[in-house]
Amino acid sequence: MFLTPAIFILLTLSFVRVDNVTIVNQLKRPLPAVAAVLWQMLVLPALAISACLMLGLDQIDPGVLTALFMVTAAPPVMSTPIFIWMFGLNGALALTISTLSLMIAPFSTALFAYLLLPETLQVDPISLAANLAVFLVGSAGLGRFINVILGAKHIAAATDHINGINCIVLFLFAIAAMDGVAEFTASEPLRAVQLFISVFAIAALQFLVTFLIFSSADRKTAFITAYGAGSRNLGLMVAALGGTIPEIAWLFFAFAQFPIYLLPWILRPVAMHIVKAHP
Repeated sequence: MFLTPAIFILLTLSFVRVDNVTIVNQLKRPLPAVAAVLWQMLVLPALAISACLMLGLDQIDPGVLTALFMVTAAPPVMSTPIFIWMFGLNGALALTISTLSLMIAPFSTALFAYLLLPETLQVDPISLAANLAVFLVGSAGLGRFINVILGAKHIAAATDHINGINCIVLFLFAIAAMDGVAEFTASEPLRAVQLFISVFAIAALQFLVTFLIFSSADRKTAFITAYGAGSRNLGLMVAALGGTIPEIAWLFFAFAQFPIYLLPWILRPVAMHIVKAHP
């Protein structure tokens, strides 16, 4: 399966371009980044789990619980800073949030796996945390090694080449992620439509709730935080879980690629309006 290697390569390419100076400068005013990370990685998953338990959803299909776990506990996709920069917003803040989220992900995901996932799934939170840590440390270490070897100037000059590699790997990742989706859609079109609507609804809900919570302070920061909350790195969670997840969770992961790829274009007008309204 190419899925896990593709995720590792994508993460490595992201870490190659991480600018330590940018993150350090952003952390001189740590409150926006720290608040965003706490909300995305701790508060929002805790709220989702609480709602799940209150509504009795923990008694339903374990695959649904796995999907809920992945879509609320995963860190933001690593492409978030790139799109935030393209929108004309503070990409440095988005980069800082993404990096900090990845750093705490092994611990927060282990906690929520313990709280939400049933024993029948045989998911060991400690093993999950270890797998995620090894995955992240490995890709970060390789990415930073390449960064040091090549140097910032050469990396900046090779941006187009790196983007090209990124696109190729993303294409292969999409093929791997969509494995079995066509057959499922043909055999069960109604469930496919339900999944399609569900992934967009959950992404929209996480985005809107986050934006409303943070907009009272700063709408630009609210948008950046909300974008990360609505666009989660589910592939990383699949890799950390070893790829052995219930069928419905796998299908949810596959269908969730639609909002991940489409949200930048859907939300671009909103971002442009915020930039113009709050120069």
